[in-house]
Amino acid sequence: MAATDIRFSRNTPARFLLLALALLLAPLQAIASVLPADRADVMYHQYDGGGMTIDGPSVLVRKAVRDDLSLSANYYVDQVSSASIDVITTGASKYSEERTEFTVSGDYLLNKTIISGGYTGSSENDYEANTYYFGIAQDFFGDLSTLSLNYSYGADDVFNATDEAFEDKVRRQNYQFSWSQVMTKN
Repeated sequence: MAATDIRFSRNTPARFLLLALALLLAPLQAIASVLPADRADVMYHQYDGGGMTIDGPSVLVRKAVRDDLSLSANYYVDQVSSASIDVITTGASKYSEERTEFTVSGDYLLNKTIISGGYTGSSENDYEANTYYFGIAQDFFGDLSTLSLNYSYGADDVFNATDEAFEDKVRRQNYQFSWSQVMTKN
């Protein structure tokens, strides 16, 4: 079988696309061989417009507890008051609601592999969401290639606070496979 020689001139769109792809994927390469940095973030978010106000705090803490293990926790709140544009245009009644979310996760470093897992739970007056996730990322070929496999499973409950007869379940799964490639060490 004869070898195929593919060459791109400076003006070839394919060369530009390959360069752009390499630049976009290059930051992903660092994911598999280094644990995330320690950090603590506190944030307050607010949106006010269209007859609606949404605000609340968020707190994130990530800490390496050993050289090969990093844990994190995040607490997030959305407080909603009023309603959408319906309050202004049709005189719909205003309402208020609060959604709280809590996430715990961990990353374990084993040579050039990172194994990650976690849980996110979210609660509001008519919806309870639970998501479990697991991922593994491995560096290859002089740390220029990274293969990642991820899986998540969601088990949610939907209900109506005023009608106890209404209740339903939502189940979802997400599978992800990715390969990132750094084209050159330069």
